[in-house]
Amino acid sequence: MVPGMFESSGKKQHMQFFRKVALRKKLMPPRTGGVAYIPYIGDGDLAAELYSSYKIFGADLDPTRVKTASSRLKESNIKVYDCDLWPFLGIPDAFTLGDFDAYNMPYNSFKSFWINANKADHLTLFFTDGVRQSIIRTGTFKKPDGEILRNLDLKERRKAYNFYFKRYIYPWFEEYIKPYKVVKKSLYLRSSMIYWGAVIKK
Repeated sequence: MVPGMFESSGKKQHMQFFRKVALRKKLMPPRTGGVAYIPYIGDGDLAAELYSSYKIFGADLDPTRVKTASSRLKESNIKVYDCDLWPFLGIPDAFTLGDFDAYNMPYNSFKSFWINANKADHLTLFFTDGVRQSIIRTGTFKKPDGEILRNLDLKERRKAYNFYFKRYIYPWFEEYIKPYKVVKKSLYLRSSMIYWGAVIKK
């Protein structure tokens, strides 16, 4: 499996869909419209629920799901593509929203977006992060900066698991997005999964 990519293979894409929707509504701007990038778009159900007023660019590895999402989201541009890479070179649009609803690691996709996309001065970003599962199960995980921590003992695993977002994700994110700054953020947990979002501004 490509890191961070949710493969369909008959699996359900969303757990507690209503909570994902609530998180996004909490942070999305009151105005409608804009330009959204949605990798791991799956069947497009989250996008159809929330982003129908946006100009949507999306991607997924599963051709069947891309076809379904495209049929649900008229005027969208959705490709069969590795979401760790950037599918839309040369797009002049300034993106106002990115929704990185990965099953595991969303940050490779986010970094490709950040490096390659034109971005508005005000952005709303969402992430689904399942990396803590690897921390507690194997004692090995990849940080968003690319460093891999290996062979953590039980005490180290617990510490990394409990402080994962505070120690490894949020400080990296704040530094990585400069000169943008976080003006608002929200987060919730479901078992080992972290669902979070941020509004950032230049």
